[in-house]
Amino acid sequence: MNMKKIVSLLLMLMLVSGLALADSVVGDSGDSWIRSGPGLSYDKLGLLGEDDSAEYLGSTSTDSRGVDWYRVRFGGITGWVSSRYTRLSTSGDGDWNWGSGSARYVRATARVNVRSGPGTSYEDVGTLVRGECLTYLDETRYDGAGNAWYKAEYYSYGEVWVSAAYSELTSTRTDAASDDDAGTSGSYIEATGSLNVRSGPGLSYTDKGTISRGGTATYLDDYSVDERGVTWYKISYNGGTGWVSSRYCELH
Repeated sequence: MNMKKIVSLLLMLMLVSGLALADSVVGDSGDSWIRSGPGLSYDKLGLLGEDDSAEYLGSTSTDSRGVDWYRVRFGGITGWVSSRYTRLSTSGDGDWNWGSGSARYVRATARVNVRSGPGTSYEDVGTLVRGECLTYLDETRYDGAGNAWYKAEYYSYGEVWVSAAYSELTSTRTDAASDDDAGTSGSYIEATGSLNVRSGPGLSYTDKGTISRGGTATYLDDYSVDERGVTWYKISYNGGTGWVSSRYCELH
C-alpha cells in the first residue's frame, strides 16, 4: 500500500471516528434552516440559531453540490442542517443538549400572551409574567415567519403555545412573584388595559364581557387568589356580578 492510500485511509478513519463521537450539532455561522431532507430543495421545518445545540442523530448525507448535511433533533423537530452553517461537537460543547429531554418547563423572559395555537393569529387565552413557568409538552412548532412556539400546559385551561421570543426552555422551575400583595381595600376598580370579566375568580371561568381601559366598576369587597397566585376582585357588572384579574386593573 503506497503512502497516498495510507494517508487517505487515516483521514477516513479520523472522519468516521469524529462522526461516531459527535452527539450534537451546533449553529456556527448565523441561523441555519432545518429541512425535511438533506438538501436545499426540501421543506423548511424551523431554524437552528447561532450557538444553538441540536442532537445529532448519527446520519450524514452529501447533496449534489458536495455539501454534507447532518440529521438532527431540535425542539421537537427532526430534520437536516447544512454543514456550511453548523459543526459537529461532543457533549458540553454546545449550550443545550436538546435531545436529552432535559427541558421540562417554559419560562417567560418577559410579559407574554399564551395562545391556543402556534402563532399570533390564534386566540389569546392568558398572560404570563416574567419568571412564570409552565410545564413544557415536548413540542416546538414554527409559524410562517420562522418564529418558534413552545407547547405548554396552562393550569386548568390545558394546552397552549408560548412564543420563544419571550420565553425559554429550562430544566428547573422558578416561579414568578405572586400577586398576593395586590390591594384588597377600595370601592371601585379601574381597568389599566382591556379587562375581561369572568364568572369566577380564574381563567377557567366563563368570559362575561370586557371593560375598556379607563373603565370602572363597583368593587364588592370580595377577592380570591387563584392557583397562579393572582388576585381576582369581585365586581358589580351588567346588573349582576363578575370577577376581574388584578393584573389588568387598579383598586381605588
